[in-house]
Amino acid sequence: MKKFISILLLGAMSLSLAACSTADSDSSSSSSSGTIRIICPYGVGGTADLIARKYALVAGSLFPDKTFIVENMTGGDGFSAATYYSELNPSTTDLLIYGLGVVYRHDLGTLYGTEIVDFDRNEILPIGVIDDRTWILYGTPGTTFEEVLELAQTTGVKMSGGNALSDPHLALGSLMALEDGKVIVIPYDGGASQKKALTDGEVNVFVGTTQAAQEEVEAGTLVPILSFSEEPFEGFIGPDGNPIEVPSVGGAYKHTALNPGIDHTVAILPSGGFIATRVGASEEWIAEMEEVTKAVWASDEYSDWIEGIMLNKTEAYGLDAVQYLEEASEVAINAFEILSQ
Repeated sequence: MKKFISILLLGAMSLSLAACSTADSDSSSSSSSGTIRIICPYGVGGTADLIARKYALVAGSLFPDKTFIVENMTGGDGFSAATYYSELNPSTTDLLIYGLGVVYRHDLGTLYGTEIVDFDRNEILPIGVIDDRTWILYGTPGTTFEEVLELAQTTGVKMSGGNALSDPHLALGSLMALEDGKVIVIPYDGGASQKKALTDGEVNVFVGTTQAAQEEVEAGTLVPILSFSEEPFEGFIGPDGNPIEVPSVGGAYKHTALNPGIDHTVAILPSGGFIATRVGASEEWIAEMEEVTKAVWASDEYSDWIEGIMLNKTEAYGLDAVQYLEEASEVAINAFEILSQ
């Protein structure tokens, strides 16, 4: 049934793309020059914000007839910006940083009533993937995954997060549910506050991007203890200058504390997001922004920077980006069903 729903959604989105060519010229337009606003649903300094600003900088340098500016529109852990954007006229030249976490919560909210959803994500069209991340479970120095697992199985492990059923929560929550444990999400606004909650001892763990705690790992104030991947994560440098290999939730380097008879790869959620426009935008505008996004990725300034903050170089455009989104949603729904059992 989930696969059938995904196919229907993908088909509907495909029709939206095809229909763009017949849109009335007064309601859809392209902008070969001028100011293009990129709406970032998260606060300044977070991974999504940094990516938005790097994208804008590189795009502006590659297309000097255009000015890309980033505007942060926080609230509802991404929902406020998504609601605002979904109500814009399809002819808008505004773009949206469209996170998979928002998609997951939208779909869970509409399917299971987990929260109130005030927007229809079928009004937002991904142009291309610009952010693909690996979630890392962080603890304070001396914390072991064995201790975290035992805590989850007894009283419950407290994690700092932006919102319940965010993608970090779905990842850790489903993982611990498979081990008969539970996760308690303590909400904080922004990654900086989430990290501080961990270092201040208000929570037990923090699940974040590789970039989010790169400096803290090098300083020795936080330690990476598990990677939500099928391969061990390599790239962190510890305070002694030596590389740190972070065990994974699956594959040959699966953490030895995890039950070897259980498939924990279901906890690996596609994470990150897209640069997006409105459904109903002109075919010309969509093609133009896809060209911009491809050029940004082809630039060493962007791709090398992504590699430098240890994010993944993943590209998908047009219908491939739509399919990427729909398949990711299926993974998230499966994770929710596991953690809610």
